[in-house]
Amino acid sequence: MTSPALNFKDLWKPFLIAAALAFVYATVLIKLGADWWTDENYSHGLLVPPLIGYIIWLEFDALKNAPKNPSVWLGFALIVSALVLLLGGTLGAELFTRRVSFVLMLAGVVVCFWGARTLKLLAAPFALLLLAIPIPQIIFNKIALPLQTYASQTAIWGMRFFEVPSVRKGNVIEILPHGATQIVALEVVEACSGIRSLMTLVTLALVLAYFTGDGDKRFGRGWFDFVRNFDFWRAIILMLSAIPIAIITNAARVTATGVLTYRYGKRAMEGALHDASGWLVYVAALGLLLLVNMALKRVLSPKSQVLSQSESQITDYGFQTENQKPKTEDQDEEAVISSTVSASSPRPRVSVSLLAIVLLVGGIFINWFEQRGEVEVARQPLSKISAQLGEWRQKGDAIRFGTATETVLGTTDYMMREYAAPGGRLANLYVGYYASQRFGATYHSPLNCLPSSGWVMTEPQRIKIKSPSGKTFTANKFIIENGVYNEVLIYWYQGRGRATASEYADKINTIWDSVLRRRSDGAMVRVMTRVGDSETEATAKAADLAAQIADELPEFVPE
Repeated sequence: MTSPALNFKDLWKPFLIAAALAFVYATVLIKLGADWWTDENYSHGLLVPPLIGYIIWLEFDALKNAPKNPSVWLGFALIVSALVLLLGGTLGAELFTRRVSFVLMLAGVVVCFWGARTLKLLAAPFALLLLAIPIPQIIFNKIALPLQTYASQTAIWGMRFFEVPSVRKGNVIEILPHGATQIVALEVVEACSGIRSLMTLVTLALVLAYFTGDGDKRFGRGWFDFVRNFDFWRAIILMLSAIPIAIITNAARVTATGVLTYRYGKRAMEGALHDASGWLVYVAALGLLLLVNMALKRVLSPKSQVLSQSESQITDYGFQTENQKPKTEDQDEEAVISSTVSASSPRPRVSVSLLAIVLLVGGIFINWFEQRGEVEVARQPLSKISAQLGEWRQKGDAIRFGTATETVLGTTDYMMREYAAPGGRLANLYVGYYASQRFGATYHSPLNCLPSSGWVMTEPQRIKIKSPSGKTFTANKFIIENGVYNEVLIYWYQGRGRATASEYADKINTIWDSVLRRRSDGAMVRVMTRVGDSETEATAKAADLAAQIADELPEFVPE
């Protein structure tokens, strides 16, 4: 690579755009960096910015020599879309949307100044940045839960092969260590499920495919020329192979932990030995990924080169830069026509100052929406909810979480009680209220919280609930299991006059009400009761308690 001479007169342009982007996305980027530092699932994100910088440095000549065809209208469309996503994510308290907005904004800036073809040359850096963004927790758990279950099932098979006495209860494996009298519970949490190494492995697969590619990493001139590129398909296969590799290596880790626990007791589950096993998983997974890459290059690559002479010429032509392509008479004629059209009707170019103004105005507008006060609504504290709800009567005192759990929940107010119905049936009622969701505090869905506590959620349904006053709404219903415990769970989101089963619909409603009503308050309501002898009866009882509390809530969760 050759280093181009710097034009110091033009340095103010990228500096101005960078300053404007920093102003708009300062809080987003600071929070993202903090998550990279503290969230072990995405700690690889700390390496992504310098890696992107290195790739751009390697590709600088190709980027410099690429045809510059700025597309002002497309670029501004991407930029405006990014600002809309940022506003929606800000008002709806959705970090993922705000972070994706930053990636879309960068894409818009690239298209504005250099064109869509340059954006395609930067496909690898943009893909790396997207892989470093933590996915929404609800999606994360949909991935982690099956991996946890598979890891625990596979571990049981492995332990039985090594003649280790063990019993699986959900994602908890009970082991009786050799010579001991007390059972040790081995919980297969997210860290042992494979999800942690999966995020890193998918990123490593992309990096490996990029740096072991054959020369030019670009995928041709046309938008769909990449489908003829072997390196593209190798990257896709490598990234997909990271999934079974993560599952296999982590299942082996759980099996080994179980065997060591049987031999050496509880100390095998903690301390340096447990941490070392985590590093060994990464090393083994990376080794398998390297083997898959070697196999793909050795087995598949020669087949991709069996092309006709004309196809080879077309493919090679597509991967060359403009300065390297042989000029044909048709191309010369096309170049003359193109230059003539350009001379008569020059392509519009974006003004750096105008773009900076758009970004600053958009940032000020979004900050104004974020910082403006919300309407204060009168409400009663949840502690004043009646002890008698229909036939249900409160049993015992209100249940309080520990300080650490309350910090994670981030509720403005919450209530959790046990209620008893005639006949002795007990049900747990929880209401968590948030006065505002604009600054990150938002509902903790049971889909997120319960699985992390060892519960397995099955048989998802939507059920209709009708309150005594005639109010009808839809709620979620699950059967949840944790060892010997088997319960019916009903939950929904309520606030600002709506009762909603869908978390996504509630997010949209929150954004809408934030803009038009200056309100983002709301609550998550959850009812749980033992299945007992009849799931039908348990569901009916849980629905009855849900119906009773629905009529009480408007006083405590304002409409």
